[in-house]
Formats: sequence, C-alpha cells, structure tokens
Amino acid sequence: MTNTLPDSLFQEFPAVSRNEWKTRATAELKDTPYEKIVWKTPDGFELEPWYSREEKRNFLLIPPGKSANSWINCRLINVTDPAAANSAAIKSISADVSAIEFCITNPSHCSPENLAILLSGIELQALPVYFSGNLPPADELLAVLASIEGFSANEGGIIGALSPVSQEMDAAYGKWLETLPAFRIFTVDTLPFHEQGSTPSQEIALALAGASDMLNRFTETGIAADRIVSAMEIILPVGTSHFTELAKPRALRYLLGHLVKAYGADPGALPRLFAKTSGRAISLLDPFTNVLRLTTEAVSAILGGYGTLQIVPFDNGLSVENDTAERITGNIHLILRSEAALDHVIDPAAGSNYIETLTSKLAASAWDTFRKIEAEGGLNAALESGMINAMLAEAAAAEKKQLGNRKKTLIGVNRYPWPLTPEQQENIETLETIIGSGIKTSATASWELLRLKTLARAEKSGRCPSVLIWTHGDPGISLRQAAFCEDFFKCGGFSIDGTTSLPVEEGSYISSLQLNPDIVVLCIADKDPVPVAESICSTLQRLQPGIIVVMAGRPPQGHEKLLEAGLDSFVYTGVNVRDMLETYQHKTGVQ
Repeated sequence: MTNTLPDSLFQEFPAVSRNEWKTRATAELKDTPYEKIVWKTPDGFELEPWYSREEKRNFLLIPPGKSANSWINCRLINVTDPAAANSAAIKSISADVSAIEFCITNPSHCSPENLAILLSGIELQALPVYFSGNLPPADELLAVLASIEGFSANEGGIIGALSPVSQEMDAAYGKWLETLPAFRIFTVDTLPFHEQGSTPSQEIALALAGASDMLNRFTETGIAADRIVSAMEIILPVGTSHFTELAKPRALRYLLGHLVKAYGADPGALPRLFAKTSGRAISLLDPFTNVLRLTTEAVSAILGGYGTLQIVPFDNGLSVENDTAERITGNIHLILRSEAALDHVIDPAAGSNYIETLTSKLAASAWDTFRKIEAEGGLNAALESGMINAMLAEAAAAEKKQLGNRKKTLIGVNRYPWPLTPEQQENIETLETIIGSGIKTSATASWELLRLKTLARAEKSGRCPSVLIWTHGDPGISLRQAAFCEDFFKCGGFSIDGTTSLPVEEGSYISSLQLNPDIVVLCIADKDPVPVAESICSTLQRLQPGIIVVMAGRPPQGHEKLLEAGLDSFVYTGVNVRDMLETYQHKTGVQ
C-alpha cells in the first residue's frame, strides 16, 4: 500500500493553458469583444474572468489573524428602555448569540442605575458587550463600566468616537487599559463611510487611516503600540460582491501588519476585525431576497476571517413579524456553523489564483488611497478638509449611475421586483416614510420610493398605470424585448396588461385600446422596424390622441419618422432606467 498520490487525479481532463482558454472564450463570444467579460471594478482596477497557474505571482503573505475560524455571533439591540433591552438580550443569549451590541438612544441609559438594569443576568466575564449610538463621553462610560462587578474581564468595546484630543485626557486612557484589560477601548468604524457609498478598497484605506490616527495619538502619551493594538477593534461592512468582500479582510490584515510594525508593534498581533452585513443593499419591499443576500455576505465574512459577525435583520417588521425576522436572521449563523461547517478551516481562500490576485489588487489600491489620506494629515484632517467627503461622493455617484443603467443589479429592486404582500399593501404610507428616511444611506431607497409612488396612486385612485406590450416579427427577438420591457416597467410599479402579438390591422388597434393602457410598448423584430412602428404609432395617436407609445431597442436609422408619428421614446439596455421611469410617472399622472 502506498500513500503516494498521482500527479493528477483527473487524467482524463488535460490541463488547459491560458492561451487555449482565451482562444476558446473569444470564439464563443463571436462579435462581442473579449474586454466585455473583463470586470472593471468600482475601485478602478480590472479583473480577468479566469486566472491560471501560469500567471501565478508572489502572493501576499496574509497573517491569519486568529488560531481558528470560529466567529462571535453579535446581536444588535436598540435601547429605548433598559429593562426591555435587557430582556431582549437574555432571550438572544439563549438562542446562541455570543455577543451583544447595545445601541444607546439616550446617554442617560448609561447611568450606573440604568447600566445595572441593562446588564443584569448577563455573564459579563464570558459574553462581549459593545456600546454604540448616543453615548456619554467615553471616559464617563468607562468609569461606570469599570465599577460594575465582573466587567473587568469583558471583551466587548465602545463603538464610536473617543473623547476630544486632550493630552491629559489621552494619558488617562492608560488607566482604563489597566482596569479593563480585555475591553476594546479603541474602535475604528468604517460603516458610516460605507453608508455614504465607499468602495471596498476605500474602506480598507479608511480603516488603516483610522488605526494610524489612533496609534499616533496614543503612543504620544506613552502607551505602548502593542497595548493600543490589543485594545483596538476595526469594524468593516460586508457588501454584496462575494469574492471582493472575502478578499477585503485579507488585504486589510496584510496592510495592518505593515502599519503596526511601523509603530513598533508586533506585526503578528493585529486588531480584532468585526464585520457587519450591509444595510445599504437591503430591500424593504422584497424581504426574503434579503435572506439570500445576507447569507452570501455572511459567507464572505466568515471565509474572509472576521472574528465577530453581526447580521442585520432581513426585515423591519412591516412585511414579516419581528420575532420571525430575527429568528431567521439568527439561523444564518447556525446553518453556516453547524451544517456548512465553515468554522473548520482558517483562510480557505488562500492559494486561489483569482482571490489572491484580487487581494493583491485591493491592497495596492487601498495603500495608494491611505497614502493620500496621510498626506492630508491623517483621517481626521482629511475629513475636515473635505477630501474624504469628495472621494465618497464620487464613489456614490458612480454606484448610482451603475444602478440606474442596471449594470449593477440588485434583485428585487432594479430587476425582477416581487409583488407587494397584503401586509405591505396595508402599510404603503408607513413604508414610504421609513424608506424615505434612509434615502441618504441606502442604495435601494430611491428605487423603492419610485415604485411605491405608483402603487400609492393606484391605492387611492383604484387603478394602476398600465402598460401593454405589442410584439411583431421574429418571436425569438421580440419576446426577449418584451421580457426586458416588462421587467423595466415593473421596477416602477406599473401594471402589465399583457404581451400580445398582433397583426397591423384595424381590429388589433381596437382590441389593444379596449384594455385602456397608459403606455403601449412596441417590440418590433423586423429587419427594418421603422415602417411597421410608424404605422402603429400614427394609428394609435389618431384613435387615442396623447397615448404614450414607447419602442424597445436603440433608435434605428430613420427614427425621426417615428418621433414625428407620435413615438415618445426608446427603452434599451444602457438607458438610465430609474430616471426614465420617473419621467413616465410624470406623464401618467403619478407625480
């Protein structure tokens, strides 16, 4: 018996060279340029669709960050009443939650009396407790926490700004590091930047800049860099791009090793990383798609090696009961740990040509941005100068454009919207208010508000603006156009009267107009679509003056005749769908 493995376990499948693969791919693409399948990332660098062993470069040496791939399951609880929040925490702990973040709404909730209520019955030596939100000054909160029995061993932290820079106050943090040796006093939270539209490499750079500011500030007071690092936690959002979000913490760990070494700390002992799934891509109108979205984000975070993971609830209680939403969200942790066994392997992506390349490119891009921030004087100085806001505004505008022309897809939002549930129909006004309040931090809000305006108008008038799709010519082409147009208008809340293939004759016009559509979309799949489309447009305008007629596809040669015959516009891949839907809302009286 031998333990020697063959050189290849799949002799019947010969290795494919890079050139062979690209030649075959180019042939399959036919008239489409190869560059179409090269991904131009939001961070400006490009990624090939496939990386082979031939292109293997010297991969970055990524510190693992921890000795096992287990993670802490953290639950966010909003504190409006300390007793109620405590009950919610106790219930969560019994459901396998292993850390709690209390989001404080009033600084008075952090008084000694209220904190005693809030933390009652929690094993503070074993369960990390975080505090965020509207907090009192950090030194006041730390003083109260230090006085609570058992809290000295707590491994949670404060998520929020530290006290203003003061030489005397900063020196006092050394005392809190002794009193609360395991507590993360220094946190760098990049979630607010994500909510403003930051890209993955920008989030890495901002995390580095925040950590650098913290190290620079407190080493000047005489606190050792190693001690600062051990009391530091970096919070990163996890977005929807699976491989990018998996590579992001790997790139950050690599760069953090160099940063802490520059300050004289051990490059192998890094700050703890805390992941929060993104609320930016959450749909309030399609909650169950959020479950899939959050699951892929959680997988990215776990495989990326975060120490703590917080998954936001997939619904706000208007579509699904709060308890149900929280239970399903919590089950994501359980399934990924107990059934998928994702806690068994550290850094499983290591060695993947694609992910290693992505990690390297993210790190290089982030390092360039970090150096620009440092040139401004650090993170705080860059915020004050407006550099960070300008950078984020540019990134947000680029994302908005990609969502508008649907080069970036959010299922249930700008593609394939799901009909409202009866519960949602009853709460349209409340949904509008809630979605409107998040318009600045959500990538989905402007789309869902647009859709709700149409549905709210239908609720009040008893009739939803409708669209009839008229196909003609080659069904293989015209039906594809029809499917595109149906999805296009559904994203704006319009009702689809149907898709019908009709001959160009008087009876067809009469049967079409009997449905009383607000918009008629023409999907003409002829070699020269202009004559047929011109005839339909002019006849529809004669029979029902002012009816909105739209044509699928890019404007053909001679399209001026169609506009003269009463055609309103063209819809096709690449137009700004959201802006056009808003225009059609104005034309149909929705707004």
